[in-house]
Amino acid sequence: MTKFYFDGQGVDALPDETVLDALLRQGHPVNYSCKKGRCKTCLVQHLEGELTAGAQRGLNSRLKESHYLCSCQCRVTEGLKLKSLLAQDLFIPAKLYSKEYLSDSVVKLKIEAAEKIEHRAGQHINLRRFDGLTRSYSVTNGAYSEFIELHVRRKYNGQFSDWLFNHASTGENILIQGPWGDCCYSPDYIDDSLILIGNGTGLGAVYGIARDALMSGHRGEIFLYHGAKTFEQLYQHSTLLKMMMEYRNFTYQACIESDTEGEEHLSSRVILGNPFDVAMSRHPFDTRMPCDSQNRFYLCGEPGFVSIGQKTIFLNGTPLDRVHVLSFDYKDLRSRPRD
Repeated sequence: MTKFYFDGQGVDALPDETVLDALLRQGHPVNYSCKKGRCKTCLVQHLEGELTAGAQRGLNSRLKESHYLCSCQCRVTEGLKLKSLLAQDLFIPAKLYSKEYLSDSVVKLKIEAAEKIEHRAGQHINLRRFDGLTRSYSVTNGAYSEFIELHVRRKYNGQFSDWLFNHASTGENILIQGPWGDCCYSPDYIDDSLILIGNGTGLGAVYGIARDALMSGHRGEIFLYHGAKTFEQLYQHSTLLKMMMEYRNFTYQACIESDTEGEEHLSSRVILGNPFDVAMSRHPFDTRMPCDSQNRFYLCGEPGFVSIGQKTIFLNGTPLDRVHVLSFDYKDLRSRPRD
C-alpha cells in the first residue's frame, strides 16, 4: 500500500493505482466521467509530493500554474498531498436560457454564461448543477453566438441528462467549466475536403463544425454523414437537407441501422448502413500511394465508433493531424465490470 493525503485525510492506494481509483474504492464522493483525462471533471489541486508523468497532460498553462491535475491520470506516490477544488475556482455562473425538443429523446439547450466564453463547435464544456453533480457535453455552435448550444440525449439511467431533459427549467442556475478540446474547424483548412461523420448526438458537433466552416467561407467540399438507429432519430434531417440546397459545396447523407416503417423513408439521402462505412466507400484510400490528399476527417460520437474509425483512417495512410475526434466518454454506471 502507498499512502497519500486528500483534504487532510490519509488514503491507502494499491500498487500503480490512480488517485481517482483509490478515492472511489474507498468511497470518497468525487466527480469523474471519462477516466481518460479528456473531460476534466476529476480535477484536484496538488499541495505537496512528487507528481507522476502525465498527471497534468492536456491542461492549459493556467491550470498547470495553479497546480491542478487530473486525478484519473495521476499515479499515487508516497506522501502525495492533494485537495478537492472549490467550484468557484474553476467554474463560472451560468443559466439555462432556453430548451427546444428536437425529438422524443434529444433536447437543444442554450446556455448563457455570466461572462464571455470563446467557444467553438466540436469542443466540450462541463455543466455542474446545484448538488455538485457534473457532466461533459459537446458544444454545437461557434463564438458567433452569445449562447453556448448543446444537443443532449436523454440516456437510460442518466442522472444528469434526465434532469436536463425532464426537470431543468428555463432560468435554472448552473455552473460551467471550459471549453476544452480542439476537434474544431480552422480557417487554415479553407481548401480541404471536410469529411464529417457523427453517430447519435455526435451529429450536434459535426453539424456545428460544418456551420462554422460555411460561415467562414470554406472553399473546399464538405461531406456530412449522420448515423442513427431509425429514421425517427435523424433529428436534424430537414435542417441538413435545407443546408445542402443553400450551399453548393455541402453534401449530407443520413444512414440508419433499420427502417421500422419498411422502405418508405429510404431515398438517396437516407440509406441503410453504418455512416463510417458509407463515408469510406465514397472517399476511398489508395494505400499504395503516399498520402497527399486534402481530405480532413472529423469523427464524433460513441467511444467505440470514434476509436475504430480513427485507427482505420490512420492505418490507411492519413496523418493523425488530419483526423479530429470527439469521443463521448460517459461515466460507467454498471455495478460490475463488463465481461
